[in-house]
Amino acid sequence: MKRFIEKCISFSGAWIGARYIYRELLFPFFFSIGVVTFVLLANFLIKSVDRLLGKGLPGAVIFEFLYLNLAWIIAMSIPMAVLVASLMAYGRLAEDNEITAMRASGISFLTILGPGIIFGFIVAVFMVFFHNNILPDFNHKARLLSGDIYRKRPGLNIEPGYFMDDIPDYSIYVKEKSGDHLRELTIYSKDSHSVQTTIYADSGYVEVDGNTVLFMLYSGEIHELDLENLEDYRRTDFQKHRIAIPVDNLMLERRESARRGDREMTIGMMRENVKKYTRERDKIFGKIQKLIEKELDTTVVLNANEMKKVIDLKREQNLTNLSSTAAKTKNRRLNSIYTRLKGEFKLAKSYQKQINKYAVEIHKKFSIPFACIVFVLLGAPLGVMTRRGGITMAATLSIIFFLTYYVFLIGGEELADMVIISPFWAMWTPNILLSLVGAYLIYYATWEQKVMDFSKLFRIFKRKSKQIKQI
Repeated sequence: MKRFIEKCISFSGAWIGARYIYRELLFPFFFSIGVVTFVLLANFLIKSVDRLLGKGLPGAVIFEFLYLNLAWIIAMSIPMAVLVASLMAYGRLAEDNEITAMRASGISFLTILGPGIIFGFIVAVFMVFFHNNILPDFNHKARLLSGDIYRKRPGLNIEPGYFMDDIPDYSIYVKEKSGDHLRELTIYSKDSHSVQTTIYADSGYVEVDGNTVLFMLYSGEIHELDLENLEDYRRTDFQKHRIAIPVDNLMLERRESARRGDREMTIGMMRENVKKYTRERDKIFGKIQKLIEKELDTTVVLNANEMKKVIDLKREQNLTNLSSTAAKTKNRRLNSIYTRLKGEFKLAKSYQKQINKYAVEIHKKFSIPFACIVFVLLGAPLGVMTRRGGITMAATLSIIFFLTYYVFLIGGEELADMVIISPFWAMWTPNILLSLVGAYLIYYATWEQKVMDFSKLFRIFKRKSKQIKQI
């Protein structure tokens, strides 16, 4: 018992070398968070720049927009930072033969791995708190602010080749656009139910003055048709025409909304929704079973495919055993029952999709944080076997494993939303698979004690690239 307690203490990081490993982990961890967050934030800013520029937004609003979206970026960057930190820390220790010295002094590889696992566990606990208590509110506020920014100055959201209906009572089509200058415009006025007004113009430009959108149109025609008397038609040519459209929501209006999406809810909120949709689904299944028992004379619980087979069999029996008229009457009744049951099954499936959608997000709030521990199990033995503590090797391997993880995660989420697999397996399969890989790597590093040389892989890539250039 005493020996077991001593092993637990040593594994938990109470031995003197553990503090040294913790220090080795901290710097690359925070450095990686900074780098990954900067890259993702820059990419997000590039994609969002068209929604921010030209809106006349105060600097505080732009800063708040970026600040609110920083939450989901950090949620992605922290697990990757754990993987990079593990690779760099243990790779540096192996490169300088410090791992060898520790093992020569009688410290097992699992004990050396202990501080990394504890570090990953602490980060995972923080991430569970972050995903449940901080991220939902940030996502909710970011969505509301993004919608408010989009609705500000709708005249600037005109896209060539598409009808724009953001401006009240008007539908606008523009073939070409360069800045505020427009070519080949078509404007349909919908503010009157008695007169249909259509305006065509060769060119023009749009600007915003306070709460008003101003269209200056050149070389065009105005067509007016009296909808009550179709013979009353008027056409007016113009060289220059000005349209002033008052819009109430041009100024940035901040909304409050109680409605939240699945990624804007805490675990408690989503569990309430799961209970609600489960009750509704069970009611539908109850109605289906009663209908099956009453109309199909069976107490067997049927799914949609089995139900179709039973109904098809009864149709054939009716055609065989009954007269033509009676068979048609019975089969018409069966067709009506089949249509109704099919609709009920579709409704039940839609409720199940809602249940799965929330269940996936609940599992995700635990599975992604748990990935921090999994990435330590991967990164530490890989770092020891590669004996490379540099950022290049760590970043390359991290990107490979991180992309693999997210491909499985996103694919699992899609399959769960389509009710093909359960939410549990959708969210935890990537962790299970990578944990198995990590367990093998730990075994390999513990007993084989071989060095994995990735330099050959890089040389192959260089050779291939030279061949491609020559071609």
